[in-house]
Amino acid sequence: MPNGYCKLHFTSEPTHIRNMVGTLMDFVDGLSPETQARNDLKLIFSELMYNAVVHGNKGDPTKYVEVLINITDSRIAVTIEDEGVGYDYQNAIKYALSENALLDEGGRGIVIVQALTDKLSFNETGNIIRFEKRFK
Repeated sequence: MPNGYCKLHFTSEPTHIRNMVGTLMDFVDGLSPETQARNDLKLIFSELMYNAVVHGNKGDPTKYVEVLINITDSRIAVTIEDEGVGYDYQNAIKYALSENALLDEGGRGIVIVQALTDKLSFNETGNIIRFEKRFK
């Protein structure tokens, strides 16, 4: 598989999240990772773009989300940064894994992302998330 790199900027329009995910998947599909990885990536991108636009940038169309993607023969590395103030991701993950969260409609996205990636990290502020996923 060929290597690839891209840097994309999106405005924080909640109604455009599906198109944002489509654009990201177009780049990934062009480099043809295996099918299960593509399916996982679509869900990961959906969750993280929603979080960046709706929670991070509060749907403010004057704010941006920047996405960096680096694909090699065996993995994809992605960094997503919003212009929000960040959040306490450690407590959010802890809560999402608790019994109290079972009936809540929100808060599970980051746990899903954590389960589908090989490596997940945040900056100290919580407005930049990085993940890696291996194809092989």
